[in-house]
Amino acid sequence: PDLNEFQKSILAFGETLTVSLDADEILEEARAAVSLDDFGPMDFMVRLRLLCDEWGNDTGLNNLGRMSLRNKLLLFAKNRLLIQDLLNRHPEIHDVEIRAPIIVAGLPRSGTTHLLNLMAADSRLRALPLWESYEPVPTPGEAFLKDGTDPRYQRCAEAWEMTLQTVPKLAAMHPMNPDHIHEELELMGPDFASYNFEWLCQCPRWRDHYYASDQTPHYEYMKTVLKILTWQDGDDGSNTRWVLKCPQHLEQLTVLHRVFPDATIAVTHRDPVSVIQSAATMVAYGQRMSRTSIDVNSVVQYWSDRVAHLLEACARDRDKLPDSQSIDVPF
Repeated sequence: PDLNEFQKSILAFGETLTVSLDADEILEEARAAVSLDDFGPMDFMVRLRLLCDEWGNDTGLNNLGRMSLRNKLLLFAKNRLLIQDLLNRHPEIHDVEIRAPIIVAGLPRSGTTHLLNLMAADSRLRALPLWESYEPVPTPGEAFLKDGTDPRYQRCAEAWEMTLQTVPKLAAMHPMNPDHIHEELELMGPDFASYNFEWLCQCPRWRDHYYASDQTPHYEYMKTVLKILTWQDGDDGSNTRWVLKCPQHLEQLTVLHRVFPDATIAVTHRDPVSVIQSAATMVAYGQRMSRTSIDVNSVVQYWSDRVAHLLEACARDRDKLPDSQSIDVPF
């Protein structure tokens, strides 16, 4: 990579860090940060420990990359505590309905984000901005800033500004500014689930665990967080129609339909070779700040296999969707 002086200074700072990916330490830090203790069902520990072990033993990660991954796991742990606390205090949230959502599924880099953001411009639909996906539940007692800005929004904006300085071309590949409409898969993060972790760091052990696991409970968890967001808007679901998207849905169509039986699913289509080229470019570009070296061939092979799996699953399951609830959208 051709690095500027600022990027070099950030990498040099990373060399001074000592990073421990220990699941118990992460949970303890989360408890202290939000002064809560109830994580709800603890089955997620198996998944959290797997991620910590695989990432902790990845010798190709530099300390900056390892710290970024640890911070992501810590954020998810804090979010889980806040989500569980809110559900404990307001069990009526479970009665909120998620009615007839419009859900985009398609290969990554096939226009799913553009289609989502286009539909989200319709004020009749409720979408998920990035800042809210990162921290769906406010921290009790945390006040708005003096100018009225939600501190969750401010944190997201500051993170984006740093991203623009370290990997500036990402803005052309996949904008991550606070108002950008994001994937609801982020809401599975506090359940330490989804293929989203593969985008943060290639992790074949995690991928294989994901393949072998029924994803229904994690989709149900995500749906519960959507209920929370709807309830926080002051609605019981009767006045809200969500527009959502994630490429993972392409290999989970039967689960998606089971959890959202009245959803309309829009499937995007693009030449898989172009998809792989685009995905590999974005992933490899991002690795300049997280890995000691970039193995382009490994990136291409990993995402070629993932795209093949997504396509094969879609071909297997697409006909199981009702014709009236499914539409194709060419790139």
